[in-house]
Amino acid sequence: MSTYYSELSVPKRYYGYIQKFWTLNNMQHPFYTSVKYALPNGYCTIVFIDGKGISLNIGDQLTELPAGIYLAGQMTRRIGITLSPYTRAVMAQVKPWLPALITNFPMNELVNNVLSLEHLNKKLYSRLLNVNECTQEVVAAELCKNLEIYLQENANTSLIQWAFNRLENSPAQKHRVANLALPSGYTQRRIEQKFKELVGPTAKEIQQILQFRKLIGELDPSQSRGYLSALAHRHGYYDQSHFIRSYQRIMNEVPSLFDHSGYILPISGHFGFIQSSQLADL
Repeated sequence: MSTYYSELSVPKRYYGYIQKFWTLNNMQHPFYTSVKYALPNGYCTIVFIDGKGISLNIGDQLTELPAGIYLAGQMTRRIGITLSPYTRAVMAQVKPWLPALITNFPMNELVNNVLSLEHLNKKLYSRLLNVNECTQEVVAAELCKNLEIYLQENANTSLIQWAFNRLENSPAQKHRVANLALPSGYTQRRIEQKFKELVGPTAKEIQQILQFRKLIGELDPSQSRGYLSALAHRHGYYDQSHFIRSYQRIMNEVPSLFDHSGYILPISGHFGFIQSSQLADL
């Protein structure tokens, strides 16, 4: 396994709120890491930074994050990540309905943005502050323990969870927001409003991100032009041009330039992965 990137699994009772833990580790090196890109995935991230800090390039905006604890909202563009010397970042990839349970901050203002957890939930921040320099296993365990009091579902978060899971798990040709309205009992407009308020992006934008991530796992720019068209159709795009427009909006480049080695990608795939190491049940 890479000493730079690693993953931890989540105790079963937190599956409904946390997807996984992952760590970027540059603690043993006196140099900055090269830029690696992370992709939008429909999830938010709680970030524990220990050391000299990290740099994020989101679109054209550069953000410097010193040591601390942060909440990264929904990302709709790829994110360039550089770790300073002697720095580690432990991250909890959390389900899109979790942030609304721990803060009243408008999530649409956190899209493509990162804020200190201190400004969003001072009580939770103060309880977690002392674990920042612990092992990644301790950081993960303490976060789970301190989230317990917030994990109370309500009608809003239940709707978001139901709708997100439908979009994530539906076949490519059927994962459309319009297909959610009738079985949910809400209008499509109401679903979009709830997503914008509680998640950040609209449900349609989340659907597009999930659709994009599923395709990226199979993207091979070395294949013929016909391959790209067939791949786009298989993942629910109308045609190759539709996919390329979506790709350029997120990546700011054309698909032929995609290189897996430049990206931080899950060890076993974005959806339904088996984590690389186990976090003991709490």
